[in-house]
Amino acid sequence: MLPYVFFLILGLLFSLLVVWRLKFKGHVRVLFLISVPLVSLSLYFAFYPIYQGDFSHEKKSLNRDYTMNEFKENRLIVLSLPGCSYCLESMERLKIMKQRHPEIIIEYKVCHGDSSGIQWFQNKGKGDFVYSLAKDVEMTSKLAQGVYPTYVLSEQSKVTVWSIEQFSVVAMDDLEELLSNK
Repeated sequence: MLPYVFFLILGLLFSLLVVWRLKFKGHVRVLFLISVPLVSLSLYFAFYPIYQGDFSHEKKSLNRDYTMNEFKENRLIVLSLPGCSYCLESMERLKIMKQRHPEIIIEYKVCHGDSSGIQWFQNKGKGDFVYSLAKDVEMTSKLAQGVYPTYVLSEQSKVTVWSIEQFSVVAMDDLEELLSNK
């Protein structure tokens, strides 16, 4: 919330400066003092929208069953689709996590497609991640619920699932702490 408050205050200070320098009077002054902070806040919001996960810590925990055997333990698995721009964007975020904690294993699992989908991810992600093709497409699709990328933390007895909307900075911090301690 701090950047939003900052831009609101910055817009208010700018409007006060302009009103003082140009000596606006009456309704024009009030309109200017109200509209400039709102416009500056709106512009910031247009470039950096608020996501649901930024204010909540939602995730889904499921007990592991035999269908999840392809998920190796103690790693983050990103259920993804080849050509997905959001999946590509997730690589940039997770590269930063990987640089801070090189011991963390992050696997991009291609849920639909063939080996050319894996090749697409390998070209984009270089050697930072592990890449594989989903063996049980029905199970991975059910976990993702049609939303890609979906993040799955695979542990011994359970899996934790975040959709793209839920995978916030808070979730990333928790994940880094958990995986770097293993």
